[in-house]
This record gives sequence, structure tokens and C-alpha cells, in this order.
Amino acid sequence: MLKYVYITISICSALGLLCSLISPYFSPADFWPVAFLGLAFPIIFIGNVMLLFCWVVLKKKFWIIQAVILALALLKTPAFLQVNAKALPIPKPAKTLNVVSFNTHFMGAFDFAGDDSAYFFKMLDKLNPDIICLQEFVNLGGNYEKPMFKRFFNQYKFFNNVNADALSTNFPMGFGVCIFTRFPIVNKGFLELENQNSNLTVFADIVVGSDTIRVVNTHLKSIVFDKQDYKTIETIKEVDETKPGAMRRILAKLKYAFKSRAKQADKIRERLQSTNHKVILCGDFNDPPTSYSYLTIKGNMKDAFRESGKGLSRTYIGKMPSFRIDYILHDNSWKSYNYETNTLNFSDHKMVSCTIALP
Repeated sequence: MLKYVYITISICSALGLLCSLISPYFSPADFWPVAFLGLAFPIIFIGNVMLLFCWVVLKKKFWIIQAVILALALLKTPAFLQVNAKALPIPKPAKTLNVVSFNTHFMGAFDFAGDDSAYFFKMLDKLNPDIICLQEFVNLGGNYEKPMFKRFFNQYKFFNNVNADALSTNFPMGFGVCIFTRFPIVNKGFLELENQNSNLTVFADIVVGSDTIRVVNTHLKSIVFDKQDYKTIETIKEVDETKPGAMRRILAKLKYAFKSRAKQADKIRERLQSTNHKVILCGDFNDPPTSYSYLTIKGNMKDAFRESGKGLSRTYIGKMPSFRIDYILHDNSWKSYNYETNTLNFSDHKMVSCTIALP
């Protein structure tokens, strides 16, 4: 009897992993629960590895089911784990762009964890960026923030910029979705405004030598959990009479965010397909690599982490489970090197950077 229980668990786990693999091809806007399968991919994958190990130890042929499905799943693991870190070749390519993308989390305005400004600017000096894409970059006027913003704008006063807050006088605040670049900007604007709120996408067409490149910075819909939601998540295993209502509240927020990000992703893909320029796209997707949003936006572009990253990918380091949700994508004809992340204690995201070599 116990044998059949194990077999049933194995079959369900294998089917769960298979569904997780195909979930990015179905839009949450049409069926939002499918998004949970993409989120759960790492957990389901590890569960199948453990089951494979158990069947091998027990010397049962049922290990074949787990082995086959895991072989398929290995196609997804490069999005989560990389061992091929690549530095710029010698001699250095003639034309390169240093790119930084960072959700600054309002410079720690809401949950300040200590003065990390010196390290922030030290890392920027080291990375020597040509393009900086920032999300949640708004000076709310705190004693800590004021000098950081003043120093940033002084250090990059010669950079051209696109600020979502300044693009429109009648649209809600973009809350600091910005692009800074040392190159001339010949065109700029919104790429999509699906959510009618702070989560939106801007672009800047920059001139690099004789080429015009479209730089896109996006911040896909946030879940907007509050303190009570985080408390519910932290005490998820406790018996609480109010928990069903609290869980419904969390599910409602997740549902809205899943569907909103899918609509944003569709619009971004539509606009990218209509441009004649090659693209560098940065941003906080609020979704992992096994999501519809990531797959749709990425298209045939390259992912800088997959090109030159190292180790486990995780860019969100807040109160929710850690995922890679911040990305630098670029045209498929280019190569990228030196992918790295840096942790700043005033943000719940890591700063992401890479160097892109242009032909």
C-alpha cells in the first residue's frame, strides 16, 4: 500500500514539474492561477530531485519518470544557476556599454537599515556606467536621502535623462522610473501605461557612435503587500481565525498583480516588435524567469545573467522568498560580460550590472 502512495506522489510531482515548465506559455490574464506554477518551479524541481534519489536508493525502476522530467527541467535551470561567468576578453572590444539597473526602494525611506551611501557611490564609480536604469528613485525628503540624491545628481550632472514623472503633466506619478545615460537622447517617452499608476515603462533612444539604440526601463506591477500581509505570510502555519480572510486578501493582490504584469508584458512585446532599433531592456519585472512576463518580454533577446552570470540568481532580498526578478536583456546579436549583483542595505533589491559589447 505504501508503495502506491509513493508512486502517486511521484506521478503528481512529475506532472507538477511539467505544468510548471509550460506555465510561462499561458497568460495569467486569461487564467491567473497558472502563474503560481512558475513561481513554484524551484521547489517542485527540488522535490523531484529528492524523489529521484529515493527511487534510486530503493532500486526501483520508477526513478525513470523523475529522471525524464528532470532532464526536461534542466533546460530551465540556466535561468536560475550559472557557472560560466565571463569577463571582458583581451583585447577589449572596441565598443562597449556598461549598464546598471537598480530598484533603489526609495533609498530606504520606509525601512532604513543604515547609511550605505558610501558603498553605493563606490560601486557606481567601479562600474563606471554608461547607462543607468533606476526604479523607485524618488527623493522623499528624508535626512538620509537628501545628501544621496544631491550627490547622485552632482556626480551625473552631465548625463542625459528620462524621468517618468517629467514626461507627462496629466498622468499619475511614475515614482522614479528613470534612465540616465552619457549618450545623447534623440527620442524618449512612455513605452506602455497599462496600469495607470506608478508601475510603467519608459524608453530613450540614444546615439552611440553611428548607431541609435533603444534603452527601455520597466517596473512591472508590484504586489503592494502591506505590513499585515507580511505578518500573515510569516505566520502562515499558525492557526488563526482571521487567516482565511487575510489569505483571501493576499490572493486577491497576487491575482491582480499577475494579470496586470501579463498585460504590461504583452504591450511591451508589441512595442518592441514595432521598433527598428536594437534594444537594451532593464527593469524590475516582479516575476521570476519561469513566468509569462519574462518569457514574453525577453522574446529572442539575451539575458545578461545567462550570458555571464555566476552562481544562484537572486535579486530580490526582501521579506518574500528570494527570486531573480531584476533583469538586463539585450539584442541577440550582442554579447555581454561581467554580470554581477551588489547588495545595498537600503534596498530590498540587488543592484544588477553588466558590460555589453557591440559589434
